[in-house]
Amino acid sequence: MKIRKIEAIPIEVPLIKPMLMAGRTLTSMSSVLVRLETAGTHVGWGEAAAAPFLTGETVESILTAVSCLSEAVLEEDVRDVSALADLLQRAMAANSAAKAAIEMAALDAAGRELGVPAYRLLGGQTGRKFACLWLLGSGNAAHDIAEANARAAEGYLAFKLKVANGRLEEEAGTFVALRELLGHDRLLAADANTGWTAREALRFAALVADAAPDFLEQPVAAEDVAALMRVARSGLVPIGADESIHDISDVQHLVLSGAAAGVSIKIMKLAGITRSLAACRLCAALGGEVNLSGKVGETSLANAATLTLATVFGRPGWGLSLTAHYLADDVVREPVTVEAGHVRPLKGNGLGVDVDELKVARLERWPSRLGESNSTPAWGQSAPAAA
Repeated sequence: MKIRKIEAIPIEVPLIKPMLMAGRTLTSMSSVLVRLETAGTHVGWGEAAAAPFLTGETVESILTAVSCLSEAVLEEDVRDVSALADLLQRAMAANSAAKAAIEMAALDAAGRELGVPAYRLLGGQTGRKFACLWLLGSGNAAHDIAEANARAAEGYLAFKLKVANGRLEEEAGTFVALRELLGHDRLLAADANTGWTAREALRFAALVADAAPDFLEQPVAAEDVAALMRVARSGLVPIGADESIHDISDVQHLVLSGAAAGVSIKIMKLAGITRSLAACRLCAALGGEVNLSGKVGETSLANAATLTLATVFGRPGWGLSLTAHYLADDVVREPVTVEAGHVRPLKGNGLGVDVDELKVARLERWPSRLGESNSTPAWGQSAPAAA
């Protein structure tokens, strides 16, 4: 089951509706798919989302990194999961999403060759049903409240409001109204995506403290651990770290120091499923909470990888964030579906989803898979931020 060929394919997928994040209104998202062929009969697929503000990677840099990393793993056996992950880690500094996509594709290929779900190669099934987080953040309080009400009626038990996109006091008011609507039996969090200073974060925390947020995610700049610590030590609200997490050591430092009560783990940040699993288990051992999350704009392919991670880890107390349902299109024949606010492990071989190469061809946007420029931003189109 040796790797014979790896190909990187850039795609762009529109969102169903614009989404506000850290002052930007996003209308579409860009990713790079990795197609991996072995000496066997099956093809494996992986995905790396472009996210310069999260991992520092653009479409162009991912294409280049996949090309370089491919040289390091050609002729390696896809069944040797840990060895392959270690080889990718040592082959190149940074470029975590590119590494994750190759590891993802290798796991997918190995599972298909062996006739088992990928989670069987990582220790087996622990979790059997997961509550999914629903993202809110249109910039319109009435719209967000109505949307939360509708999703709660469908069975969603977990919600996260995107903040730091408008007037702080208004966003706090929206959060309080959401808590009044949803009650305290449902998880309700807020995510500032690094958009505030410590002073602003403390102001928001004080305004919503009586609404008892389950956590406030990444209120300050990723590198400003002192500010994160200042907000956490106020005791007003549990703090979750997302953009501050790039390695397993970050999980250890932030949770042990008290700067974060939990972390958001994204496969693309930790360079693969195997390292993400280690980070989850470490966080849990240290007493921290875990949110497992895909980046907004990832297709069902990457979501299937996140679900594979959840299936093995089994207990994301801060919920599971799948994101393909925010897209207007997908690259698989049957997208990952959330029913009544929950999702179950996929039973198919490999990652459990089948990529449709005709759909991939339709969504491919760059005239050349390496080297040629395109007018579309490498991380997804955006419109001017809403006032």
